[in-house]
Amino acid sequence: MRGFAAAIYAGFVGATLAFVAPASAAWPEKPIRIVVPFGPGGTTDILARTLQKVLDEKKLVSQPVAIQNVGGHFSVGARQVMTAAPDGYTFLAIHLALLSGEVVDPARGVSYRNFEPVALTGGFCFHPIVRGDSRFQTMKDLLDAAKAQPNTIVTGVNIGALNHMMALFMEQGFPGAKFRYAQIGGGGENFAALMGGHTQLTVLSSSEYQTYKANGIRALAYSGPERLSLEPTIPTARELGLGFDYCAENFWFAPKGTPKEAIDGMASALQKANETPELKDFFAKQAQTGQFLRGADFAKRLDDVFKAIEPIAKTAAPPR
Repeated sequence: MRGFAAAIYAGFVGATLAFVAPASAAWPEKPIRIVVPFGPGGTTDILARTLQKVLDEKKLVSQPVAIQNVGGHFSVGARQVMTAAPDGYTFLAIHLALLSGEVVDPARGVSYRNFEPVALTGGFCFHPIVRGDSRFQTMKDLLDAAKAQPNTIVTGVNIGALNHMMALFMEQGFPGAKFRYAQIGGGGENFAALMGGHTQLTVLSSSEYQTYKANGIRALAYSGPERLSLEPTIPTARELGLGFDYCAENFWFAPKGTPKEAIDGMASALQKANETPELKDFFAKQAQTGQFLRGADFAKRLDDVFKAIEPIAKTAAPPR
């Protein structure tokens, strides 16, 4: 992989939380909450629920695991975790959005540095998506129109998040093309907006596309370094002359100050789940990779990814 894709693959606690009893060595002693800062049906939600099922059924943790969706802009759910009590029972499931969003809209005050890194589980790439009856039959049709009439093709995104970054890469790869961005949310919400005629274009992860492709949508390209084996007829962005690969990974965080035994316990549970046949089968069917990182390796990957995404994210940031 080259450039950005190679890099990608590669204390905030409120005053009222000044004293929190540390988690005991017997972690977990009560149910665990995982916040997914997107609506249901997106890549992160599907992954989190699959992991939840494996964690529960294989008893990889001794307490129930609950998923809480927080729709809208991803920063809302992320902030809920950032300001939660660091007692070892609240975690955040997210991805590159946490890093790119810091650059696009720093006023929201959400940074990956304000969390404890837990683990990285798997990765995925993206498809620009239109409805099956769209007038845009190819990527060239789309980009020619976006150049001839800039800011007219309504594109559903989560501002500062993965789908927004993908559209920016498309603009950068075809000078003069400009999309009109609408804040919609995650994959499930963007699929609904597209099918409802509220948007003309969106970006779904390879995993989300596998979920929704039978429902009247069409992918124009794939952002991975080579064609996806599940979709061999869909050309890559590089094949189309756009000059980029763009992929991301699934990140797990805890509030700053969370006890080490809770972070290590959750990381170990996720690692064990990642190695099960159920997760390996899930990754294969959802066009995801199954890599795993924790500890210092994960912390370094976060810093490397931030350095890689910062330049493109700056192009979306409002003037300050």
